[in-house]
Amino acid sequence: MRNLTVLASAFALVLACPLVNAQTPAAKSADTAAASAANGKRAFTSVGCVACHGAQGQGTAMGIQIAPPPFELPALITYVRQPTGKMPPFAPGAVSDQQLADIYAFLKSVAPPPSASETLTGNADNGKKLFAAYGCYECHGRQGAGASTGPRIGPPAITLAAVLRYVRAPTGQMPPYTTKVVSDQDLADIYTYLKSLPPPPPASSIPLLNQ
Repeated sequence: MRNLTVLASAFALVLACPLVNAQTPAAKSADTAAASAANGKRAFTSVGCVACHGAQGQGTAMGIQIAPPPFELPALITYVRQPTGKMPPFAPGAVSDQQLADIYAFLKSVAPPPSASETLTGNADNGKKLFAAYGCYECHGRQGAGASTGPRIGPPAITLAAVLRYVRAPTGQMPPYTTKVVSDQDLADIYTYLKSLPPPPPASSIPLLNQ
């Protein structure tokens, strides 16, 4: 679970991307007032958005969650025309600005799904067992205090939602753990166990560090 704090800035970096925030003349001309969520739902399917983002824009293994959309319509249109990452570009001939305005209206109408962190309750005792069973201690120490192979993770300084995201798609040397390997509930239990651990003593209380 190395570099957990990188998650806090990842979304901000996406929104800061020039391609995401740039407004082309075509994007500025989109008529949001005439947008139709019903038409957008049909276009979302016909254009093929569902294949990567799910029927409700909830995200799949192929693509991220995009409902409700994280940015405004002009930025969405610009990104669809000039995407980054794995998404292919969609020219106006494939999907018009009006269709994108309708799709945007549809995505705005979709209620965000509850996150796992909002529905899970962890068990510290089971989390302690899982922390050992999954080998977390091998990199992070028996009580998450850190080791030469991994940073301190106990008690965690980030939310359960951030832990879930990082474990599924980590950075650094940590391998990813899919839901087939470790479930969200197991991670909630491990998180609760780590939260139950006392914080490290301040450096000022350790005589050897103050000589």
